[in-house]
Formats: sequence, C-alpha cells, structure tokens
Amino acid sequence: MKVLRRRDFLASLSGTLLAGGALGTGLLSTTRASAASDGKLKAQSLGEGLLLVQGAGCNVLALRDGDGLVFVDGGLKANAKALLALAQQQLRARNPGVLINTHWHPEHTGLNELLGGQHARIIAHENTRLWLSTTVRYQPDGPPIGPLPASALPNATTYTRGELKLGDETLKYGYLLQAHTDGDLYVKLTRANVLVTGGVVAGDAWPTADWVTGGWINGTVAGYRTLIGQCDDQTRVITANGSRLYSKADLASEVDMLSKLADQLGKMMRAGFGPADMLAANPAKDYGAKLGDPTQFLTESFKSLWPRLAPDA
Repeated sequence: MKVLRRRDFLASLSGTLLAGGALGTGLLSTTRASAASDGKLKAQSLGEGLLLVQGAGCNVLALRDGDGLVFVDGGLKANAKALLALAQQQLRARNPGVLINTHWHPEHTGLNELLGGQHARIIAHENTRLWLSTTVRYQPDGPPIGPLPASALPNATTYTRGELKLGDETLKYGYLLQAHTDGDLYVKLTRANVLVTGGVVAGDAWPTADWVTGGWINGTVAGYRTLIGQCDDQTRVITANGSRLYSKADLASEVDMLSKLADQLGKMMRAGFGPADMLAANPAKDYGAKLGDPTQFLTESFKSLWPRLAPDA
C-alpha cells in the first residue's frame, strides 16, 4: 500500500473547484442532480389531503390546506408545471401557498421559480438560501448550478427548527447538521405520522454526502439517528428517491451499516490510505450490493473526512 502524505492526498483531489467561493475542495458527481426528467409522474395517496408524487426528480409530498397547497420539496424545474397541475387535480386545491426546501440541490428545488413567482412562502435552512443565491460548480469547467432569481429564493429561513400549522395537521421541521449538505431539514407530519428525510436518506441507494457544500459521512450518520428519534414503529418515511416508503427499522438497519463504514474510513485515512488504496481494501465488502455499487459513496465519503480529520492540511 502506498501511504500518501497530506499534501499528496490534496493533490489527488486537484482539478476541483470551490463551490460558489464558499466551501468546496471536491467533486461530487451526483447522478440525481443531473438526472433528466422522463415526464412520468406517479401519485400515491397517503391519506385524505396527502399525496406522494414520484418521478419528478425526487420524492415530493403535497398537502391540501383549505383551498391551498403545501409542498415538501419540488423535483426538477422541468417537471414543475406538471407537478403543480397533478397536485391541484388530485388534491382539489388551487393556490400553492407554501413550499419547503429540504436542501438546495436542483432535483429538490424545481418548484421554487414557479411558486416563488406566485408569492408562495418558501421555507428552508438559511444555508440552503445561501447556496441557492450563488453559483456552484463541481468542476472548474463544469456547468454552473444557480443562482436562482430573487423571487425563487427561500423567504422564511431557519437555523434550527420551526413549525407550521395546517388545520388539524402540524408540520415540524428541524436541522440535520452537516449531513447530506450543510442545510438539510427533515419534515415531520405529526398527525399523519409521516417523516420526510430530504436528501439525507437516498432511498434504495447509497446516501452520498455532498461534501463540497458541507455534508460528510459522520454527519449523515448523525442525521439518520436524529431521524430515527422522530419515528415510532408506525411512522411512514419518505426518502429522497426510491419507490417504497421506509420504516424506522429500515433507517436503523442502514445507520448501523453506515456507522461501521464511517469508522472504517476514518481509520484508513488516519493510517495514510489514499482513495485508490481505500477502494482496493473494499470496506463495503461485508454489505454486498445492498444499495448498489458503493464506489461513489465510498469515494465521496472518504473525501468528506479530510477537512474534519486533517483541517491543517
């Protein structure tokens, strides 16, 4: 095994670009962020006035509040009009009143421009607003992401938590510190007992943190544990993607695996492993193909440890 010095390791990550001039020394190849829309939206009722929409770019939750609509996440911009029309038809409501962004990624914020132009209240973590206000690139010559127009930016932000009353339903949202990004929110519907994880739990895929904009593997693990604390055995959990609802037991099973991997990756980094050495050691071998090919997850998770374990590099 070739042991890399800190300087050599950083050199192996060169060619990447600062994200918006704020955080960023790495490349995240997010397939979900660049996914094209196939235009096929699938709606599933989760109860009276409650709709799960899949196929928009991410899993979207829509609620009816009187004659209005509330959305948790917004899919890709290409699907915004179809998503709004579907929710209006299925929930028999017209005016979109509130949109919650669980984080800044484009596959979750595609409704922002459409609903922002209709003066909807857009709720998010303050860091999400900041990322949506700037330009993010993952490669020096890569395509720019953002910024959004002023009217599409979150206009009701939090640093910690908040609450939204909708008739006899209460939406509670809270911060998941530096998990998938540095601006993740979960959303819990207390009466319906539905939990939306945002990007922290990928859903039938590896939960790869965007370390360029503040996420990291240990933060993902902590985020899972916070989410588990919001669940009982009957809670229905909506993940970022995936065709099925998760349960508390699903979250517990995944966080056990992620915690062990985070520990292994930390030990490898302290021992001087480089990214190629880490992949050759195959730390995910005990987990088979449970969530698909782990290569990207392992690579980005390993990179995400560097600013924390070697901040003086």
